[in-house]
Amino acid sequence: MLLLLLLLLFSASSFAQKTSVEETSVSFLELRNCKSSFAETKLTEESEATVNKFAHEFAHVESIYESKLKLQYTQESLAGKHYSYIQTIGNTIVYNSEVKVNTNGKAVVLSVFDNSFSPKTFTDKNSSLAQAEIFVKEKFQSFYSLKNEIIWFPLSETELAKAYRFELQNAASENLEIITNGREILYKRDLNTYAAQADSTAKGFVFMPDPLTSSGNVYGGSFIDNYDNDSPWLTNERKEVSLSVEFSNNVFKLKNSFVQISDFDLPNNIPATAVLPMFNFSRSNLNFEQVNAFYHITEIGKHIKSMGFNCANTLVDVDANALNGQDNSFFATNYNPQRLYFGIGGVDDAEDADVIVHEYSHFLSYNASPQSNTGNERLALDEAFGDYNAASYSRAINDFNWGWVYNWDGHNAFWTGRVVNSNKTYPTNLVNNIYKDGEIWSSMLMQLWSDIGKNTMDKLIVQAHYGYAQNIKFTDAANLLLSADQQLFNGLHYCILTQRMFERGVLPSGKTLCTNAIANIQKELPVVLLQTPDGCIVTSPETLWNTTVEIIDAAGKKIHTQPFEGRTIIDGKHFTPGIYFVKVSNSNSSKILKWFKQ
Repeated sequence: MLLLLLLLLFSASSFAQKTSVEETSVSFLELRNCKSSFAETKLTEESEATVNKFAHEFAHVESIYESKLKLQYTQESLAGKHYSYIQTIGNTIVYNSEVKVNTNGKAVVLSVFDNSFSPKTFTDKNSSLAQAEIFVKEKFQSFYSLKNEIIWFPLSETELAKAYRFELQNAASENLEIITNGREILYKRDLNTYAAQADSTAKGFVFMPDPLTSSGNVYGGSFIDNYDNDSPWLTNERKEVSLSVEFSNNVFKLKNSFVQISDFDLPNNIPATAVLPMFNFSRSNLNFEQVNAFYHITEIGKHIKSMGFNCANTLVDVDANALNGQDNSFFATNYNPQRLYFGIGGVDDAEDADVIVHEYSHFLSYNASPQSNTGNERLALDEAFGDYNAASYSRAINDFNWGWVYNWDGHNAFWTGRVVNSNKTYPTNLVNNIYKDGEIWSSMLMQLWSDIGKNTMDKLIVQAHYGYAQNIKFTDAANLLLSADQQLFNGLHYCILTQRMFERGVLPSGKTLCTNAIANIQKELPVVLLQTPDGCIVTSPETLWNTTVEIIDAAGKKIHTQPFEGRTIIDGKHFTPGIYFVKVSNSNSSKILKWFKQ
């Protein structure tokens, strides 16, 4: 009889909005796609027993000796119920083997995703657990072990090896997942994938959503970080807002049912409190980032809850001054409550609502569909969800330059930021980079935001996330989006959804287009030119296809051409001072902009 263990898969996981530290990946696992079905199946009743029977029959796991599915969790959403299983063999889990069943809550299976394995070969040549612990400790001397467990680790679709899974952490809050047989590392993953009391009312000052968007500027000139120093231009961009806070022991605290501000990482900065109901700080004070993060997370949490979803029902713990100077942020699941870390390198991350909302979106996604964020396309979908939510939130406040995400934190010398108005398509522009690949999905979602409105699109994408599973593809996510529309709106938006999916290359097999779903008529390209100290940037609030940018000098001579990519940077060092004309065009229309090169 194989050893019986109580196991928890992927209990420590972190998701960030920028780049990652060193990451070792097994391409077989990261690029593996799950088997999926969207054929509706009527059950005799809606119960764990009938869904369990359906899941076992679909995955055929019982044909394997001592193999079965173990229920990990059930989750309810506005449009149904969601059941997550993990494959076990002899009561030991099989790594990365989730089977996810989504129903309408009324005994109809809407979709199923199968990551189970059908092994023919089993290898059990492990060292002892004690030897494995010594091996891991020697390899990762600055880390300590949070937990360990025995698993079956897939070497291929048909070969499983008995192994030990460790979760490690160090003083810098790095979280690693290590799988070993005690003699060699089989798999290493950086889990920081770079992402009540009654409330009282207080006032506070925040950026809405950041100082560049609210002032209509791009990074440079008077609008620079300057080592967190105050300036009249940045101070003037603070807006007074109402804060839902806790009042206890005669002080106001940055805590409510959605978020609490804490200090659990370096540098140490005690959470701000106030004797009077006012949190008034400028950005040179670290408490400003605390108030800014607190306010924007609260607003998003209220929005999610107002739509009827439960993924914002638990509190998240936030250190707005974290990571000891690193220019990154991430979400960590291996704490109770779960945590958000915001770095203070470069532009302090918690000064930009886009970063705050992106990281909180990882929290929402995890709580809608726990333990499902594995596989390159699934990871890209999570990054896209964060970028979409950030853009949706910021654009509703101020639509200046909304196609950029992280307007204040990125698009500068610290890092390049990302866009949600890219013209990338699937699978042509897949590069196996979860951040770049995510721009395909987030840009499509923001097109749909323009087509059907913020509230409808927000509701559809959150609902879709409840159905997500390990290793799903973009086309699976598209199917879940269509299913969400069918369940929530009786298919009202089918035509525009499928049209945009077709344009992006993610239209699921078997789905057909409507006639004249979109009137594709343009009189003038919707592009703008933003002057920068080093040149200019050409951007658009819409996605433009097959579009080019040409630079024409005062004599009418074309001197430069490059493709338009949503956010097109013209490097001024290649041009002498003077007047230039920037022509942006495609087969349907064009627009000419004037650029003064200084």
